[in-house]
Amino acid sequence: MANISSPGIGSGLDINGLVTSVIDAERAPTTNRLDFKEATFQAELSAYGSLKGALSTFQGTLSTLSFTSAFRSSSAETNNLDVLTADVSDAAADSSYSIKVNQLAQAQTLVTSGFENITDVVGAGTLTFKFGATDYVKGDPDADPVVAESYNSFILNPEKSVESLEIDETNNTLQGIRDAVNSADIGVTASIIYDGSAYRLTFVSQETGADNSLEVTVVDSGDANNTDTNGLSRLAFNSSATNLEQTLDGRDAQLTINGLAVTSSTNVVREAITGVTLNLKEAQLETDGAVSLDVKRSDSVVANSVRNFVTEYNNFMDTVNSLSNYDAENEQGGILLGDSVLRGITTQFRREINDTIEGLSGVFQNIADIGITTENDGKLKIDNERLDAAIKSDPDAVAYLFAAAGQLDAGGVNFIGSTAESQAGNYAINITQVATQGSYVGSSFGYSGSIVVDTTNDALAFAIDGIPTGTITLSNGTYTGAELANELQVRINGAQPLKDEGVSVNVSFDNTSELFTITSTRYGEASKVDISSVEGGGFGLSVGNGVVGVNVEGTIGNQAATGDGRILTGNVDAAGLQIEVTGSELGRYGSLSFSRGIADKLNSLIDEMLAADGTLESRIDGVGNRIEGISEQRIALDSRLLALEERMRAKFIAMDILVGQLQNTGNFLQQQLDSLPKIAVRRK
Repeated sequence: MANISSPGIGSGLDINGLVTSVIDAERAPTTNRLDFKEATFQAELSAYGSLKGALSTFQGTLSTLSFTSAFRSSSAETNNLDVLTADVSDAAADSSYSIKVNQLAQAQTLVTSGFENITDVVGAGTLTFKFGATDYVKGDPDADPVVAESYNSFILNPEKSVESLEIDETNNTLQGIRDAVNSADIGVTASIIYDGSAYRLTFVSQETGADNSLEVTVVDSGDANNTDTNGLSRLAFNSSATNLEQTLDGRDAQLTINGLAVTSSTNVVREAITGVTLNLKEAQLETDGAVSLDVKRSDSVVANSVRNFVTEYNNFMDTVNSLSNYDAENEQGGILLGDSVLRGITTQFRREINDTIEGLSGVFQNIADIGITTENDGKLKIDNERLDAAIKSDPDAVAYLFAAAGQLDAGGVNFIGSTAESQAGNYAINITQVATQGSYVGSSFGYSGSIVVDTTNDALAFAIDGIPTGTITLSNGTYTGAELANELQVRINGAQPLKDEGVSVNVSFDNTSELFTITSTRYGEASKVDISSVEGGGFGLSVGNGVVGVNVEGTIGNQAATGDGRILTGNVDAAGLQIEVTGSELGRYGSLSFSRGIADKLNSLIDEMLAADGTLESRIDGVGNRIEGISEQRIALDSRLLALEERMRAKFIAMDILVGQLQNTGNFLQQQLDSLPKIAVRRK
């Protein structure tokens, strides 16, 4: 039978209360100590989180200011926005220009004859679109004298691919052909226009310019006649048939800049003036005056970037000071007062702020030279007059105090970039081998002024930079050497595998040596041109491998550098420094002066601090581990006190039972004594 006990019944004592009081008294000192520790650690964890957040916020600003482009901006003003506007980049130089817009660029438009309905069947077969320069004169019987129609020539644009579409019973209507052309995304926009009496299909080249006109050839599967005005051939526009009407010809924009004639295939002229993009809006009359364009560098961008740096740095220091300052009046210190991690961060920051920038040779060597000084609380102060004067005298030198910059003192090389490992300094550049492009040079084949391409010799296959083109098929016809070079280039570059990888070639024909040369546009040892199959004579082209390109070779800072195409990457002290060698000569290419400005150095420093194995993350992990340790101590305390409670309760219950037994015995004895006869007391 189970024992039933009720503590305190035997002794009358509040055993539960006694045990609870003892356990609470035992728990209180340790719990208070752990609570204090946990609150302290939690406060430290929150403080480190605030510090980490402040570093991340500051780094966001530094990431932008680490590049010189953040300090460069120019503006452009014209006196006639109806004629042209201009956009400028940081490469633009201060200058003024006089511009006259004589003609806007336009895209060629071809139009069909009229149809009664958009669902009318046009025909079936293959439509092929080529892009190039069309020499075509539209006939005008009403002119005096009469102008006869004349399709004189079409010169293929080697930069554009040839596109073909299959037209069958699913898309052979006026509407179906329009949709097929548009969905194919081939550089032609098709639309249907109702002119008041009939529906007309139009083809418009999606690019303006004389070299982007359309040649449309047809393989008519209906009547097998590719040039008549029946079936699909009514869409032909080429030297054999002009069944489409040219309503607008492809034109280049024509303008003069400071009296110099300039042409552009588009109305967005990007290359005429370095760093300036002209947006042509309207052609001027011959009697109109030229438009003035003034390009000026904006010093305010430099000033704003510097002031932004100072503002964000001071915001960071506000966080640091709030975490580490001591309030003497309230005798209260910041959570991280005296903390070694915080002290280490601020020490490194102040060293970078005050140090001279290595690698600079200009008038400004540190930010104090442009009026930025450190105050007692660690924050920065700007002398605005000195800063503005410094920017006015040399804005680039001010930018170099903050950004990573590479300055070259010779031509034929361009500075590409650097990595966090790159060391500031001056590095001599010496080139022992220039990069070359892979090429295939054909053989002389008895060129007589024309080349006939037909079904016996129109198929070839190549591998460009190691990527197979598959079989390409040339358009049948009679070509000059230059025309066939264009056809080859268009067909090779139009191969989908090459387009997918961004690989292309240039093809040329030398009339003197009478041979074709196919050259990869890539530089370096990965640049290759191989021919895997040739049908027929091959025009001097035969199966075989061309000459493989080579990488640039040389030294940066007297240390052997690594070449990849025309890119040369430094090693050792110059590790990560990259230059592009565009020159063709061997030998010395001057020197590269590389400097790391304050923003760039602080950015790299914060990267290290915020890294998973950095000091700040290690400290945060350590505090987190201590908080977890406190939880474990609480569990251990609970276990120890539970065991103590069980032991004490067992002892008190045993005592209670014993006291109860003794009381029962006492009561029994008392009852026995009370039941004994009383002894008479003798009286005197």
